[in-house]
Amino acid sequence: MARRTLTAAMAMLSICIGLAGCESAVSDGDQSEGLTRLDWVAETIIGQAVIQPGRVTLAFAEGRVSGRGGCNIYSGPVEIRAGTLAVGALISTKMACMDAGLAQQERVYLDALQSAQRYSLGGGGKLTITTAAGALVYHGEPKQQRPEGS
Repeated sequence: MARRTLTAAMAMLSICIGLAGCESAVSDGDQSEGLTRLDWVAETIIGQAVIQPGRVTLAFAEGRVSGRGGCNIYSGPVEIRAGTLAVGALISTKMACMDAGLAQQERVYLDALQSAQRYSLGGGGKLTITTAAGALVYHGEPKQQRPEGS
């Protein structure tokens, strides 16, 4: 009898946990799935074209953002809701950036990304993130395979 009660309680717990996960996925809205489907490459940062050869990238996965700021690799938490996003404190590597303009661009980019407020996905694989400082505009590219744990 006790075993049957324990089994029933475990089954109910599993159902509750499963439903909570479904509710979370639904509350993020349909568009948020589009964020994780592609890797994003910045075209403009607060109205300025991205300096080449520094690729500025952004990827979304499992409640985190990560990418390349131009000189360094960064990562941090993100909360996505329908049309809005909030990026938490970002951490990054501290590689020397030989080009002063590229270093400045990276600082502006990371500061702007941390002040993200809204996002929109447009036709042609475009992502626009509205920040306190202005807009970050990206184009999408096929998701890259990453090694486990990165």
